[in-house]
Amino acid sequence: MEKKSTKLYLALLTVLTIFASCSKTDNNYNYKNMPASVELPIAAHAGPAMFDNDGFKYSIIKTISDIPQKLTTAVLLSANKPLSKDVKVTLSIDISGVTALNATHKAQYITDSLAAVKTGADLPDPEDFKYETYEILPADAYKVQDATITIPAGQTTADHTIDVNTSKLTLGAKYMLPIAIADAQGEKINYYNKVYYIIDIKSMYEGDAKANGSIAFPDPSSDRSWTNRDKTLTAVNGNIVRSEAADLGGSNYYMWLIVNPDKSVTVISAPGAANPSIQTNGSCTFDPATKTFNLNYKYVGGTGDRRITESIKLN
Repeated sequence: MEKKSTKLYLALLTVLTIFASCSKTDNNYNYKNMPASVELPIAAHAGPAMFDNDGFKYSIIKTISDIPQKLTTAVLLSANKPLSKDVKVTLSIDISGVTALNATHKAQYITDSLAAVKTGADLPDPEDFKYETYEILPADAYKVQDATITIPAGQTTADHTIDVNTSKLTLGAKYMLPIAIADAQGEKINYYNKVYYIIDIKSMYEGDAKANGSIAFPDPSSDRSWTNRDKTLTAVNGNIVRSEAADLGGSNYYMWLIVNPDKSVTVISAPGAANPSIQTNGSCTFDPATKTFNLNYKYVGGTGDRRITESIKLN
């Protein structure tokens, strides 16, 4: 998803650089006379529908990891041509913006609910995007590399980077981090000056997947296999996912895949599974490069062990 977002962002950045900015939309506006200004192109990419509380909301996904992950925000000098001088731009993080946005959303939900009661309509869905509230990204979960960045003379962009430590965050939570242009060394700061990053925290092991595998019975005539079987791996926590065991989800055979620090995997029965004997039976690993679980496990049946060899590749 992030790769896709990066491609969109680069395309957007190219368009913004060529056409200077979307700050004016009048077809008769003379862009050659437009003064230079500084903006956050990711805010423009978010689009008008995402404008909220004087900024633009933009969703990203980060996975639970002990390794800090970079959150890079490009800063664009929107001008007819690059300037002959450096431009220093200072970005700020104003956490009070999250508090204000949450308060606005809560108030809107109350207003819409009262209106629904008055007219006899159904109450609005509290999980609707316009009512969502967010957790403030904790101060110890991110580090700003440098609040002030320089757009060099003759160039139009520079990157502002924050290291996000997701190991301190809660799986499934939605955090918010507002970033805004605070100063542009005398240059104009245009409309796209603030972005609210909505940070979804996921497990790197969860998601839809395709499975290829086989099951061997004590009686070889009963052996069978499956190819490109759809599976969904559901996060239990940062390093455990729940998955169908073999091709037996219809019989309530589910397992936990526990990813260890060395990327070896321990297989056990999921709580509530119909068969509590599902277990590791040989080499089980996770390959981060291909996002694939390579598994050997088994369960005990009425006539002995059923041995499964399976690869589960996340989409």
